[in-house]
Amino acid sequence: MKKSKLILLFFVVTFSMNFCSKNVDVVSMNEFQDKILDQKTIVLDVRTEEEYYGPLGHIEGAILIPINELENRLVELDEYRDDTIYVVCRSGNRSGFGKDILNNNNFDAINVDGGMLQWKANNER
Repeated sequence: MKKSKLILLFFVVTFSMNFCSKNVDVVSMNEFQDKILDQKTIVLDVRTEEEYYGPLGHIEGAILIPINELENRLVELDEYRDDTIYVVCRSGNRSGFGKDILNNNNFDAINVDGGMLQWKANNER
């Protein structure tokens, strides 16, 4: 009986640690705009060039490297290795992959969830 309680406790603690902890490599677009974005923020946009200049617009000063080119163009970001790079796309999906590519290559990257769809919605208020 005691052993089964310990096993149950172990699973509860493990579940809590894995699923209830704050994910620190993702930030909402709202938090990004309200608390993080300024002239010194490094923003990487991983959309296509057409999207970047399209109706959703882009964040002023953002670096454009499409997600399908990112792994081959990491050298272009070397000067930002000591900085946090905030990665954006249309909705937050591709930027999640971009964040993973950067973090796996010794960058400090954070995905901006909600992407430019949320950016545009926030700026239309």
